[in-house]
Amino acid sequence: MKNKFALLLCGGTGSRMGDLTKNTPKPLLKVKDKPIIWYAFNKLINSGFSNIILPLGYKGDLIKEYVQSNFGDKCNLYFEETGEFSPISQRIGLIKHLIPDNESFFILNSDTIFDFDIEKMFNYHIETKSLVTLSTTEIVSPWGIMTIKDGKLISFDRERKVQTLYSSSGAKGLINSGLAWIDKSALNLIDLFSDVDFETELYKKVISLDKAVYYEIEGLWIPIDTPKDLTLVNLNDKLL
Repeated sequence: MKNKFALLLCGGTGSRMGDLTKNTPKPLLKVKDKPIIWYAFNKLINSGFSNIILPLGYKGDLIKEYVQSNFGDKCNLYFEETGEFSPISQRIGLIKHLIPDNESFFILNSDTIFDFDIEKMFNYHIETKSLVTLSTTEIVSPWGIMTIKDGKLISFDRERKVQTLYSSSGAKGLINSGLAWIDKSALNLIDLFSDVDFETELYKKVISLDKAVYYEIEGLWIPIDTPKDLTLVNLNDKLL
């Protein structure tokens, strides 16, 4: 991963966290006495990334100060002010110039704790000559899972993991983990400065060109979206 670029999304207001983000940006909320963003940086640096881009927004000065103090001597850091309420597509448009042409970059959210072989995913991305390689993983439904067979309810489970969904057409749906490798050239397929849903617009476009693949993550993946998620991850003694 030496010389590869990671794009760490960290500019959102974290509104789903309520008052927890009134004075602290979401990436700096604590998990096991360390900010959430520490886990992403730790994994990226241990995986060999030497370039990490942070499009800043809500309380970006606090994020920048923390990251520079703790990781400034471990990799090349690129900070770009992209606005407090900017959509992700615009944030990416404003940092696009930092990514070398003819290169692929790894995109991830700063509110996700993960541990899997990123280089193996990159190699698959290159081998398949894809513009985008999405990733999928198993999740545990917070509402429980009902199992149905021949129209009859046959079981209920609280802890069963789910990765695959099926439609009436027989097609298989996979959970999107939010971690992806993207070839920079793919960004030219959509208008990054229009008010669009970046993932929906770009991924649908690349899929229509038959230039997207998926990769199954084998390892840890924990998104932290709500105060309940934060509480549960802190209560899990087996996690970290």
